[in-house]
Amino acid sequence: MPTRHDYVQLGIIAAFFMIGMMGTRPLVPLFTNELGASSIQIGIVVSMFPFLSLLFAVRIGKIVDRVGSKTPIMLSAVIGSLALMIPFFSTHLFGIILSQLAAGIANTVFVVSAQSYAGHSSTPSEREQNILKFSIGAAIGSFVGPLAGGLLADMLSISNAFFILSLVGLLSLVFVASLTPYEMEDKQKQQPLGSVFATFYLLKIRNVRRAFLISSLVLLGKDMFAAYFPLLGLQFGLSSTSIGVIVSINALAGIFIRLFMPQLIEMLGRANVILLSIVSSGLFFVLMPLSHNAVWLGVLSFLLGVGLGIGQPLTISTTLQSLPRDRVAEGLGFRLTSNRLTQTVAPFAFGIVAQSFGMISVFLVTGALILLGSTKSKIDESALC
Repeated sequence: MPTRHDYVQLGIIAAFFMIGMMGTRPLVPLFTNELGASSIQIGIVVSMFPFLSLLFAVRIGKIVDRVGSKTPIMLSAVIGSLALMIPFFSTHLFGIILSQLAAGIANTVFVVSAQSYAGHSSTPSEREQNILKFSIGAAIGSFVGPLAGGLLADMLSISNAFFILSLVGLLSLVFVASLTPYEMEDKQKQQPLGSVFATFYLLKIRNVRRAFLISSLVLLGKDMFAAYFPLLGLQFGLSSTSIGVIVSINALAGIFIRLFMPQLIEMLGRANVILLSIVSSGLFFVLMPLSHNAVWLGVLSFLLGVGLGIGQPLTISTTLQSLPRDRVAEGLGFRLTSNRLTQTVAPFAFGIVAQSFGMISVFLVTGALILLGSTKSKIDESALC
């Protein structure tokens, strides 16, 4: 069985993988804009990242439940890194679309597999700690990646930044090789994949429904910030480096707040912490475009990162503690399907909003939707196991 050292390694793997994957996310709208695309076309390109995951995340989860996590983590690191190299070799709209399609499915395989690996701990407290290690590693990667991507884009070019960040993501393979696989029951290995529609029965679990909603709201916030803040920054006259720094500050806040999450849960309770994080995220989104000052934008980016940084790991652990043990990866895949539906529809829809009403309207509407969703996001702590 995996040891404490394996879960620390999982955090390191997540950090390297996310440096490549999340480091390129803010560069996607900038690169697409550089190619002369309209706001609607940029929205379509951004929506390509979650598109295939929307179709296959549940199936990926079912497969991980039967084959284990180690091999899928390894494959996702290879495929994801190769996908991020495409814009270096093909500086056309088709190239960035193909890159985002492949990178998105690789990211889903990685996230489902890594979260499932962390979820195979014996006790709820151990699962909470291991998810925290994974999420801190992912947050570190999400902090370093955009900062490095912005600097590389300014110093070299956006296409060169894609290539270098893809090589960094490939370094995660060094640590994947030494992961200890967890033991799987023969019954679990031989269980048929079954119908995708059977997965919908998991929605009968109230906390699973609530966790999916919260997760979608958090991802809506993270993706709209990653996709449209770079364009808002350009509109405000910020450089690529400044944009990268502000996006990285957002991720840094996620690392910072996760260090204090156990104390926050003990003081306020899991349900109240999640609710507070969602409400504050909606408010900070509304405030974001009200000033052109880089320092003010950096402060709001940090505060927004605190709210979003709390919500993500707590929805993962809540989902893990609410699912049957033999359907953990399937449930995580279903959670990602819910997320990817949001991530596929939202960029296209908000591209139309941006084209029609301006970039500022994207932040106002996103904030309003998050605040509206917070009214249905109360977790029942007594039902957690």
